[in-house]
Amino acid sequence: MQKRFTYDRVAFDFRLTLEARRTISVDVLPDQSVRVKAPLHATDEKINGFLQRKCRQILKHRRYFAQFKPLAPKEYVSGETFRYLGRNYKLLIRKTAEQERVSLQMGTLTVFSLSPHDRPHTRDLLDAWYTEKARQHFAERLKLCASQFAPKDPPALGIRRLTKRWGSYSRKTHRIWLNLELIKASRTQIDYVLTHEFCHITRTAHDKAFYRLLSSILPDWQKMKAELERSLLSI
Repeated sequence: MQKRFTYDRVAFDFRLTLEARRTISVDVLPDQSVRVKAPLHATDEKINGFLQRKCRQILKHRRYFAQFKPLAPKEYVSGETFRYLGRNYKLLIRKTAEQERVSLQMGTLTVFSLSPHDRPHTRDLLDAWYTEKARQHFAERLKLCASQFAPKDPPALGIRRLTKRWGSYSRKTHRIWLNLELIKASRTQIDYVLTHEFCHITRTAHDKAFYRLLSSILPDWQKMKAELERSLLSI
């Protein structure tokens, strides 16, 4: 449900989800929208008190995302630019009477389609290609990053679309999940996300100890993070 938070001179809308959980959490998405999850029995007073305590952090994240000019929705037509492994490629859609496929050659991303004017179909073909490439490249980068930590039990890899983060580590399944969108980032930026998640294997919270560990492995991680978000969140 949609709600509005007002405190002192601060006001913003947020989407509230009540679910079977014990604590209240808040996330700020790249579009600056605020999502709050709370226990089924949580009162408005308790939720507002939580948001008051988190207000400075929420505003900080909203200001951060405000610096990015939102990407225009893709139309999936020839001439558009699509990103892959840190570089931009022009899209070319060609009709084929044979097997449909996607090819990357000579700086052009070509979709060979039975229905070249069907934009949703073009999107599906590209998504399938991105997913295939992500499985290949993410597995390679995971193996490389794991060598820095030398874990006795290397984590498994999962790929899916994530709305709030580039990656996450599940302690329950011992799996690192990567956002499919990361296949559009450079290898260095993918390595940053993987290293971040590897650090979570031993350090759960984003506390001082976590950032000391991350900085010991990637001293310029903040620069990498900024470059990643600038390249994938804005024009």
